[in-house]
Amino acid sequence: MNKIVIKLVILTLVSATAVYASEQKPLKVKAETNVANMDMVIKDNFVKAKYASAENRFAQTNVKASYDDFNDLIQRASHDDYVFLVYAMKMAEFGFFDLSDALIKKLDSNNFTASYVNDIKKYYYPSAMVNPKDIIYLADAYSNIMYNNMAIETTSELLSGTQAAESDYKNYLIALGFYKSNNLRQALKYINNAITENDMNVNYLALKAKILADSNKSKQALKVLNKIQKISFKTVDFQQKVRATEEYILYKTAEEEALKDYHLAYYYHLQGKSLLATKVLQSAILQAKKYSPQIFSLLGKIYYDNDEPLKAREYAGRAFREDSDNYLAAITLADLSYDDRKYDEALKYYKKAKRVTKDTEPVIGMAKTYLAMEKDKKSKKMYEKLLKKNQYDEDLLVESLKVFPQKADYYLPRVASIDISNNDIWLGLANLAIRDKNYTMAATYLNNSYYIDANNFKYYYYLSLVLRAKGDVELANQSLIRCSILNSDYASDVNPGVYEK
Repeated sequence: MNKIVIKLVILTLVSATAVYASEQKPLKVKAETNVANMDMVIKDNFVKAKYASAENRFAQTNVKASYDDFNDLIQRASHDDYVFLVYAMKMAEFGFFDLSDALIKKLDSNNFTASYVNDIKKYYYPSAMVNPKDIIYLADAYSNIMYNNMAIETTSELLSGTQAAESDYKNYLIALGFYKSNNLRQALKYINNAITENDMNVNYLALKAKILADSNKSKQALKVLNKIQKISFKTVDFQQKVRATEEYILYKTAEEEALKDYHLAYYYHLQGKSLLATKVLQSAILQAKKYSPQIFSLLGKIYYDNDEPLKAREYAGRAFREDSDNYLAAITLADLSYDDRKYDEALKYYKKAKRVTKDTEPVIGMAKTYLAMEKDKKSKKMYEKLLKKNQYDEDLLVESLKVFPQKADYYLPRVASIDISNNDIWLGLANLAIRDKNYTMAATYLNNSYYIDANNFKYYYYLSLVLRAKGDVELANQSLIRCSILNSDYASDVNPGVYEK
């Protein structure tokens, strides 16, 4: 969903003053004992700086010092499920499985944390926990392979050493080392060893698919990819990892250069490298006219995702004129028309997109368009049907709050449980907590928001409300001044001391 659209939806849903009336109990995130204040800002800045330093040490192969820094942060950290989950993902990626596990054990056991815990373990964890000494040894190997161009030397050391011999993760690292040094035959041997010991690890399967694709074993690579695609991930972070793997494999297995470029560009876009993606696509346009609808449609999507509507409409329109069955072009044009409040036109494109896919996105688009056209009954019926089958679709949950604003207390935490980096959701939750005079809970949500974006003007406005409720008028005014510096128009429109209506 376009970021601007998400923000508009959040503004809509937090304006609801209806009392929560759902028959279902809302998901809850544990409230912190600390209440948002300037000391919290200082503390979070310190934590961020130390975390960045620990990451930098890891990349420079000062792995033991990095481990000690991360461990110190974990031991000192006050209870915050959001921060624990962010750290747990990064620790698992680095191979600090004991630190990741320690963080997971600190989490409250609820639906907010469960999705991320399951996905972290499913994607990264070895079959058995590695002992602390071996963890440092293996993490050092990972750092050397990934960050220091020492794949050949590190792989040789892993092969000659007896340490951590029983770990499937060691076989994975040997395979990764061979892969990075372009010894694909040996890489395949050792990734197969790792998978034999642990066939549930998706990270292992993803590496095998890449090895096979780079070895020109396209059918085998696509077979492994198909297996990965059947594994369910609820969280956006891990769905994105799978999508990136998919596009990389399709890039390596495509036979024609223009099609290769299309998938490579999509892969770059999913990695947040949109400028590089557009350069690849601009080059691909000249290579094969028969793929121009795909290329133009992807350019349209990239420009739309980067909030460049004029370019998005230009390229999506060209793609649709050449191929009216191009899904990406149709859905992009539908979203653009909706954003421009051209609802009849949007509905036409959403219906067209629906005819060529089984995805829910076009149906969600139709439902929100009917609502905008004041066809409330039809829209509500569509949302009710969609929600029965798609309980963890982020776009659906956010959009449905236009129809069911009274369920914000239930649906907003559910969105957070699958996309903890969605700052608009944390701000929406903070606003609802302030509405209910639950300032401790509001502080927890604001802590998470600040960690994501320390320069969000709404964060400072909500912080001012919490501080004012505590009686810290001077600090509240300082926070409101900070809000006005970041967004003077917003600050001038709000009434100090009043939550958003």
